[in-house]
Amino acid sequence: MKYLLFPALTIFAALFTGVSAAATPAQISPAAAVLPGAMPKEWPANPAKHQVVIRRDATDKQQAAMIAAAEAAQPSKEKLREAAEARDRNDPLGLAQPKGAKAPVGDNVWWYKEQLGIRIPCAITADAVAYYSDLVGKYGKQVLKRYVEPSSRLDYHAGVEFHKEFKLGDKTFNNVHVVVLKLTFDQNFAATQTEGMHFEKKRVVVLDGKGKVLHISGDGPTEVPILAI
Repeated sequence: MKYLLFPALTIFAALFTGVSAAATPAQISPAAAVLPGAMPKEWPANPAKHQVVIRRDATDKQQAAMIAAAEAAQPSKEKLREAAEARDRNDPLGLAQPKGAKAPVGDNVWWYKEQLGIRIPCAITADAVAYYSDLVGKYGKQVLKRYVEPSSRLDYHAGVEFHKEFKLGDKTFNNVHVVVLKLTFDQNFAATQTEGMHFEKKRVVVLDGKGKVLHISGDGPTEVPILAI
């Protein structure tokens, strides 16, 4: 008899780790099976299984500067505090974030907690992108003892557009540059033997013609489904 990791993995995770069973296709790796009594084996370093894709689309120096300004903007202490106090529906028992947990303190803090030893973002910043890029690169250089061949991936895209009028919620801005940052991170059994992780994050930064940040949307807690075998 075989125990299927995918997609049955999602159901197992829903029962035992609190993850929502409504996993997206991006969260589900190719089918693999573990026989009862199987033991983990050493998988050689395989950079091909650990991919980093970073795109910053800028047509000129001004747009490049706008993207850099958006990535340099740090989340407010209030957003960090709110994220640290929020509950994740994928962790209803608060195992990764005990009641009363506080956000990290210091300069350039973009994360608000850790899960499986991995920082979870409150905001997408240049430091956040570098962190996940370095993490995936590190996984690709390691020999890992796992039941299934480990993999990981970072997808990051930054783009900017000029708007004569831009509406966001109940706010309206005129003659602004809007930078949209999107980050997706996956790791399947790279951080641990029996758990995988997937999350997506989006940040919208509104700047004036001189690159001054006028408004930021998207900072806050991040839902992190944890898949387990």
